[in-house]
Amino acid sequence: MKKGLLFFFIVISLISFSINFDIGMSILTGENNWNMGLRLGLEESNFEFSSDITYVSTPDFSFITVIDVSTSILKINDYSNIDFGISWFNDRITKEATVNRSIFLMYSGLKLTLENISLKAGFGYPLSQETYSTNLTDYMFFKISYIVPPPEDFIDDLKLEFRFINGRKDFSIYFSEPIR
Repeated sequence: MKKGLLFFFIVISLISFSINFDIGMSILTGENNWNMGLRLGLEESNFEFSSDITYVSTPDFSFITVIDVSTSILKINDYSNIDFGISWFNDRITKEATVNRSIFLMYSGLKLTLENISLKAGFGYPLSQETYSTNLTDYMFFKISYIVPPPEDFIDDLKLEFRFINGRKDFSIYFSEPIR
């Protein structure tokens, strides 16, 4: 019964909101490497969920994962709002890695949305680190997204996104298509 009610509420929320499904590819960078990954996500005007994942086969089989969930907590005007989010990235791919790269980062910042460009910038606080850095850039968060103008009668959006967070510099290109 509880599973049925949960499923019902999820279906109703998908129908009542304008939600887009994102699928594409990402270039995930580490300290001395880069990897191609799969980009999946959900977007709504006040909510974003994105996940990037790839595997690394050397030295052991492991995954590089970046998950970002954010929501708007305060609307300033039609073009800007204050966002709050949590990012988790796990990219400790070697046993000899000196930095623990499995980090939860709670952040808040300003999001500006113009016609084809969306900018998000703010500061975060790492929740799962043993030692903290004195470098201010380790706590900064910046994301810029660009929607390529679509041809006529094309319902999907092609998006380019750059994400800079806690030493990561990632690039994604993906399609965002409406669910309803």
